[in-house]
Amino acid sequence: MRGLALVVLLAVPAHAQDEDGGVMAIEGFEPFEEVDAGVAAAPVLEAFKTEPSGPTVRLYGWTSAYTSLDTRFDSQRGAALAENVWEGRLRAVLGVDVKISEHVRLVLEGRAQVRGATQRDFDRAKGFFEPMLGDAFVDLYTSKVDVRVGNQRIPLGANAALAPADALNPRDLRESAADLEDALLPVFALRAQGELGKLSWLAAYVPFFQPHRYFVFGQDDGLLQPTFGAALDNTRIDPSVEDYLQDRVLETQRPVPFAGDVALRVANDGRVKLGASWVWMNEKMPRVRVDPELSKVLASQAAGRPVDQAAAVSVLNRFQAGETLYRGFYGRQHLFSLEASALLGPGQLDVDLTYSPRQTFYDADFAPTDKASVTWVASYSQASDSPVLYSLSYLGMAIPDIGAREQLALLEPATAAGAPHTAFFHLFIGFVGVSVWNKRFELSLRGTFEPVQRSFSVAPRGTWQAVEGLKVFLAAEFYEGTPWSPFGYFGRNDRVLLGARYELF
Repeated sequence: MRGLALVVLLAVPAHAQDEDGGVMAIEGFEPFEEVDAGVAAAPVLEAFKTEPSGPTVRLYGWTSAYTSLDTRFDSQRGAALAENVWEGRLRAVLGVDVKISEHVRLVLEGRAQVRGATQRDFDRAKGFFEPMLGDAFVDLYTSKVDVRVGNQRIPLGANAALAPADALNPRDLRESAADLEDALLPVFALRAQGELGKLSWLAAYVPFFQPHRYFVFGQDDGLLQPTFGAALDNTRIDPSVEDYLQDRVLETQRPVPFAGDVALRVANDGRVKLGASWVWMNEKMPRVRVDPELSKVLASQAAGRPVDQAAAVSVLNRFQAGETLYRGFYGRQHLFSLEASALLGPGQLDVDLTYSPRQTFYDADFAPTDKASVTWVASYSQASDSPVLYSLSYLGMAIPDIGAREQLALLEPATAAGAPHTAFFHLFIGFVGVSVWNKRFELSLRGTFEPVQRSFSVAPRGTWQAVEGLKVFLAAEFYEGTPWSPFGYFGRNDRVLLGARYELF
């Protein structure tokens, strides 16, 4: 998805030479003149003609599509917050990369997505078209510093898509079937980078806020599941506008313009690459404060307990009176990070460590709480050409100072409460694949495992390259876990997928 500048070769030889090093005659009419064997031929110097440099233009793009079907239908027909059981997506990217001169480069990219979905029995069928600006920036190259202004990707940390420091670009969390890199969204920013001795440095400023994209309801990975349906009835919302509302339904306030994100990073360039970074940013998910009475009703429904009728009536009356029963805003946090990368045998080892003095978590009553956190990621991935593809990543998190009556939702089980403790979260992500038939067919398996609550997902996939640039895949996704585990709560049903991707240029 990233454009690369074209390279122009300017060296053109003026003469051709024979095997003995002499100048080859062309259509000579003079008699051949012998050269004494003991006399060396005079060396001939090739003349190089320098052509004037000018703008170069490269078009690039790709398109992909997939359709998926759940293997089971959990929601009853007509139920509030019922899940979509079928989904289809078509995505396209088209861009132009212009190298105006050795000092100036321009990239302009457009993206578009068409999405359709329906509930069981084709209820509430809907379709959406989402155009957006992709990479769109100007590069200015000087002898001291390079500057990029515009919509862009700002990578931080050693791991390509899992580094906790890599937080300036929001993610499209709706893209569960795509690669992690495809889920990253470009953001308008000013970035400068350069070298100082053996150190490279980067400074970035993101003036305007852009949150994650996510589903609130209607999908297996939505934040609100069908168990909340009795209190939150979405059936009165027309399907044609349902998903357009989801980006803002949990928000009541966004950060003001120019109170944006800032990042600084320094790294060395050696056999073992070491780096450090600091990020001061707005969190990309809203911090929702729910009214205690409403929270009590939702918690009872989610746990399958009888709802306190007095509390339910009170919530309804207050809602009809126009009271705000929740507030959704975005907190700020610091990220202090260290990183390291090195080639180790046939693969590359990447390690990230990040400390945040304040991060938003949610307790068992869905109330936001501030906690310090330490997050680390270690991954080992293939770095040599081989028909066998593999990678293994481990993400861990420690959240200290959890009170005796506190429990962090999704991250720890209910048995964790009862005494002051430190919450730990562990996640293992593995990938293995093999390419056969001159790399035209690839069979792969991706899996994730969360050991604390023993929830996991498994995703086998077969990919066939039918013609040059076109790949067709058939895949499945399986999810298992307890109702309040990471892969159990989000409860994404097992599903099968069929799709294709075509590189346009």
